[in-house]
Amino acid sequence: MPIQVHMKPRILIILFIAMACLLTIVPLGRVQAQTTYTQYKIQLNSDGSAAWTIIQVSGLNGTVDTWADFQQKVTTLVTAAANQTQRPMSADNDTFQTSTTITSSDSKTTEYMFTWLNFSKTENGQLTVGDVFSVSGFFNQLYGDGALQINYPSNCTLKSVFPTPDERDDSTQTLQWLGTQFFVAEKPSIILVAQNQASVNSGQQPYLLIGSVSVVVAAAAIVSWFFLANRRRKQSSKELTGASTVTLLETEEEKVIKVLRSNGGSAYQSAITEQCRFSKAKTSQLLTALEAKGVVRRYKKGRDKIVNLNEQAKGEK
Repeated sequence: MPIQVHMKPRILIILFIAMACLLTIVPLGRVQAQTTYTQYKIQLNSDGSAAWTIIQVSGLNGTVDTWADFQQKVTTLVTAAANQTQRPMSADNDTFQTSTTITSSDSKTTEYMFTWLNFSKTENGQLTVGDVFSVSGFFNQLYGDGALQINYPSNCTLKSVFPTPDERDDSTQTLQWLGTQFFVAEKPSIILVAQNQASVNSGQQPYLLIGSVSVVVAAAAIVSWFFLANRRRKQSSKELTGASTVTLLETEEEKVIKVLRSNGGSAYQSAITEQCRFSKAKTSQLLTALEAKGVVRRYKKGRDKIVNLNEQAKGEK
């Protein structure tokens, strides 16, 4: 009996210590689970491209992808989407960016950015978003489940959206879902219509058609009179008009060449984007076309590229 009396307090002490440890570990586990947050922001563009920003908040010791790892993830996903949808698409290599900022004493925020070309399906003035999400484990190939925000262009009208967003703000053209897993599981579809196209399909269509017919008839009468009065000078007028058109019009490729010539035949790609007032994606497409024609050559320098005008193009005026 004396032995049993001495054992009970010892057992109680052991149980008390075990309970204290459990109460300490469980809250820590909950706090650790809340230290990681992911949000995907997608800005849709009228040309079918989409500018992506992925925001990841993690602990100070949390691992983040390098620029090369991030680019590889995106390239693999875009290739899978192209195969799944049977639509040509690509990630613009000139738009990949990563940055990490210490936001508090125990957390940091990492931003990954890139532009997805031909992300939306464009047809007859209508943008349709959704087919790329049919790739199995779409967001798991990036950074897993997270909040999703999609912004559509101000010159487009939202025709339909599925699944229903958790938040919607038409004044800022913003759609938000709390999680990507539920979003992709519903086979999402977002249809946007260009505003000029939407007006044609509105209830004012009969009046617009009547007005259009009237304008066409009046224009035809004026053209006929002008033609009869000036038929003797038709050929010279056509030649003069053709010459002035060639002089006045300047193509987008010529703008790029003009900037290169003004900079002595060589300039950074970012400088061309700024001076021509093009988007990065537009500048990249134009330079790719000029490079294919042998007009320019590009060389990688850091995160930018140097563009050189070839000797023959330098001499042309």
